[in-house]
Amino acid sequence: MKEKQSVKDLQPYVVNPIVCSVKLDANEGDKDLFKDLLKEIGDDFYLNVYPDDNYTDLKNSISNYIGCGVENICVGNGSSELLDLCVKTFVDTNDLILSLDPTFSMYSIYAKIANSRYIGAGQSNDFTINVEDVIKAIKENNPKLTIICNPNNPTGTVIKKEDMLEIVKSTENIVIADEAYMEFCDESIVDEIENYANLIVVKTMSKAFSMAGIRTGYLIANKELVQTIEKVRPPYNLNSISAFLATKALKQRDKMTSYVESVKMEREKVYNELLNMGVKAYKSGANFVFFKSDIDNLEDKLVEDDILIRKFGGKLNNYYRVTIGSKDENKVFLESMKKLV
Repeated sequence: MKEKQSVKDLQPYVVNPIVCSVKLDANEGDKDLFKDLLKEIGDDFYLNVYPDDNYTDLKNSISNYIGCGVENICVGNGSSELLDLCVKTFVDTNDLILSLDPTFSMYSIYAKIANSRYIGAGQSNDFTINVEDVIKAIKENNPKLTIICNPNNPTGTVIKKEDMLEIVKSTENIVIADEAYMEFCDESIVDEIENYANLIVVKTMSKAFSMAGIRTGYLIANKELVQTIEKVRPPYNLNSISAFLATKALKQRDKMTSYVESVKMEREKVYNELLNMGVKAYKSGANFVFFKSDIDNLEDKLVEDDILIRKFGGKLNNYYRVTIGSKDENKVFLESMKKLV
């Protein structure tokens, strides 16, 4: 049986299979931050029973964390599933999805799978985002769906809250603010969901809460939009263990806040150290630093030192992204970079 044409031509999202002791390629968090919660999965947890499909406890915890109603929340198997659900809900064949360029590569993959069109807009050669150009592209192309990753991945660039709202106001169609990294800066527009009928905010437990392994994300929007997306959401899309652990972690967000502050300090250290080496690094609002290096085979040379970072290709050839790890991990990375430089 042959796959459909859009899948046949698709270049999949490939995860690096290389294993290193210092793993700084996937923007993962502190492995010990909520490790103690695993001990709370006790005898009262039954694996033979389907999850509560309303995810009541989890939604209540999200509601308290965000400051919105439970009717404004949809949960999913990572923010990736929720973004995919939004494409399935709002985008038809040959409709247009607009985003930034470069940005998270999965947006264009979702578009191809849906047999829709995709364009990126708004970024200059130094990866700053020209909001006026984004708005111009929206008005000229009338995308059915606009997805803005803020802070942007992989560049770390941040769009100010007032500028994001100008993007939302520039169209009557749906605008998604993908705020996967927003805890690492302070420009969220999640408190504006009731003010804009076309606004959806997507967030995750993977980054600031250091829980990428439980694959839990959530979407916040006005009640009508959430009800529409719920029509497409498959039942029991989030497993019971993930929902339980996310619920517990959200009730201990002081741990997350302390961790985020430490990441911010380490992020500035890594950024400044790279600049001092003569490396072209970019200011970041996320838990990583994006940089350019002309060192031949930099990724392979770091792997020889048991360090893994993210390498990019194509138009981003010679660009790299390093996750902000622990103090020791960052020190090992910087020492290796100094040696190579």
